[in-house]
Formats: sequence, structure tokens, C-alpha cells
Amino acid sequence: MEQAYWLGRKRASLKMAQNAGGCEARLIHYDLAGRYSVMAMSAETQAIDLANAVPRSLYLEAKGVDDA
Repeated sequence: MEQAYWLGRKRASLKMAQNAGGCEARLIHYDLAGRYSVMAMSAETQAIDLANAVPRSLYLEAKGVDDA
């Protein structure tokens, strides 16, 4: 969920950069897009780390899968 948010922000910044009137504004929006991309990657890494930290039985139970 958080990753989707940051990717959405990145796409919005790239669109704003394309529509920017001046080079400084364009550069700022491209910089923000890069920062949002890093945040999205960080959110994905945190989700993977969390999934690996949770015991398999609890993870499967949350998914509604029988661990038989």
C-alpha cells in the first residue's frame, strides 16, 4: 500500500516536470520523483523484511491458508 502511494507521487512529479515552464522547476520535480522512487523501494524492502520476520504459521494463518 505504501509502495503504491510513493509510486503514484513519483508519476505525478514526472508529469509535473514534463509540464514545467522553466528548467529550475523541471529539475525540482525530477529530483522529487527520484526521492519518491527511493521511498517506494524502501517501502517494498520493509514489507519483504516484515514478511520474513513473521513466523510462517502466522503468515499463512493471516492469508487464510491451511499449513498442513
